[in-house]
Amino acid sequence: MLPPTSTSRLPAHVALLMLAVIAFTSFYPFTDWAYSGRPLLEFLFYPLPYYFRLFDNVVNYLIYIPYGFALALMPRSRWLGCLWAIAAAGATSFSVEFVQQFLPTRVASNLDIAYNVAGAATGAMLAISPFTVWAWRHIRYWRAEWFAAGSPADYAVVLIVLWFVTQLNPSVPIFGVVVRPIGLPQPFISPLDDPMLFLFLLEAVGAMLNLIAFLLFATCFLRHRRYTARAVAGLILLALLFKLLAAGALLKPFAFFEWFDQNVMTGLSAGFLLVWGITRFGRKVQTVCALLALVASQSVAAIWPLRADSQDMLGLFRWGYGHLENMGALVEFLSHLWPWIAGVCLIASLIHEWRMRGSASKTK
Repeated sequence: MLPPTSTSRLPAHVALLMLAVIAFTSFYPFTDWAYSGRPLLEFLFYPLPYYFRLFDNVVNYLIYIPYGFALALMPRSRWLGCLWAIAAAGATSFSVEFVQQFLPTRVASNLDIAYNVAGAATGAMLAISPFTVWAWRHIRYWRAEWFAAGSPADYAVVLIVLWFVTQLNPSVPIFGVVVRPIGLPQPFISPLDDPMLFLFLLEAVGAMLNLIAFLLFATCFLRHRRYTARAVAGLILLALLFKLLAAGALLKPFAFFEWFDQNVMTGLSAGFLLVWGITRFGRKVQTVCALLALVASQSVAAIWPLRADSQDMLGLFRWGYGHLENMGALVEFLSHLWPWIAGVCLIASLIHEWRMRGSASKTK
């Protein structure tokens, strides 16, 4: 991973991803647009605090920290990067609050802008701080030791971290691409004589393919094969830990293991065995298999015949429904986005390897 002062495009792409996340969480559910008739810039002059909710303020602050961090790494000059991050985050926050005036379910607030800018400034100061420079040096060493050279591997590390964000909804099975709805039974057409076997196969195969795709996505970027076992074990343990923490924090006690069942366990067991076998082969085979698993897992999600009702699923949670709807929608958005970005990253790695081999053959 390149240092903050390099000309890598990675910080810009991370900032763009954070901008998409901010826009999604700010404008969801993107319906009922209307103009209230009040002056458009009135929210800038509201007496403070005009609208105060502790949870919203904390989220407004935290979500802009990684945004400001990534923005500050874009220019080569550290202090210019800090100023650029604060200015760009302020412009983003103002634009978001301005547009929110046309959403009846949202409240445009100057306090939100203050918290957003404060979060971006915190992220920017972290990006240029001596501690971050020291930490970045160790991260670069770890990245160079564990992962292959090249920018595709840089993006792969970011995508591996992003994948864990897609696991923050504990009502979705671990490594699952489908969700069994709760409530009244839903009619569906089964191509098999046994409809329950059809659902079992889709749920188990979906979890198996998702496990294969994610683990092979990580292992195909490793520098040495000797790191494979540790990487696979570490990723699986982290995924379990994320689900356990999310379930403990968000779900009601009776629904603590909603994210894990026998169908998922069957699929994960089969997927683990297949990953063990595929990782015996080289990086190119692992990359191709990861791509095929990504496509197949999305195909399973497309043919899944049942649809989970969000209102029924909210009954499993202990938090306020408004916040949960936004969080669930964001996690679902990232879950749909991740396979596409991961696929592009895998294809880029194949192209990078092909070019490296071509240039090496020319120098001989």
